[in-house]
Amino acid sequence: MKAVEIRKDIYWVGAIDWSMRSFHGYETSRGSSYNAYLILDEKITLIDTVKEPFKEELLERVASVIDPAKIDYIISNHVEPDHSGSLPFMMAHCPNAKVITSVPNGLKGLKARYGDLPYEGVKAGDTLSLGKRTLQFVPTPMLHWPDSMVTYCPEEKILFSNDAFGQHLASGSRFDDENDLSVLYYEAKKYYANILTLYGRQAQAALKALQGLDIEMIATGHGIIWRSHIKEIHDLYEKWSTGVLEKRAVVVFDT
Repeated sequence: MKAVEIRKDIYWVGAIDWSMRSFHGYETSRGSSYNAYLILDEKITLIDTVKEPFKEELLERVASVIDPAKIDYIISNHVEPDHSGSLPFMMAHCPNAKVITSVPNGLKGLKARYGDLPYEGVKAGDTLSLGKRTLQFVPTPMLHWPDSMVTYCPEEKILFSNDAFGQHLASGSRFDDENDLSVLYYEAKKYYANILTLYGRQAQAALKALQGLDIEMIATGHGIIWRSHIKEIHDLYEKWSTGVLEKRAVVVFDT
């Protein structure tokens, strides 16, 4: 299995779950993906891992680009096991890597799940130099867990957005402009409705925290990467998180 280059020396190395039909209790008829990203620089960095059953797929995609033992950092944007489940496995193949996560909840959550690893906590405003590139960390608590954060690379104008802006959608194509937009927007709305609706206030806070960032690509934690319709998905999140009402009648039925 090969990595997919999404920008020069930046790769998607995640896993596609074609058969997933349920997530947090709601139907996911189009499957999903667990997205992880590899950045090649003076310090080689893996952003997130994948659900544990897909760990070999992650390792194989990383190995198609570089020797995994050369990885210096693993960024954990979110403790939930569909993002972090392969962390112990990858650490066994990345003996020199440090795990970067949010404080205090990322540290607390990862330690509770995986025990002692070489953790390094980061908070709002902290940065990490990779060489030619820099990573900036933005906490997004309760979107939708207390530990959640996003990672921004200003030199590449890429936002690694964790659960924000994602969809449960399995596809052989990685980008929004390579997929059916009507399906993509439907799955993004369904994802927001089922995962993030309760956290509209936190979503608003996250959107405000991201103001001022020059974003040319949103590399999501699930589903498709946004590169051509960033304004559109941002505007939809503004609409959904503020609870804008539409004049409609809803008919609820059962058998």
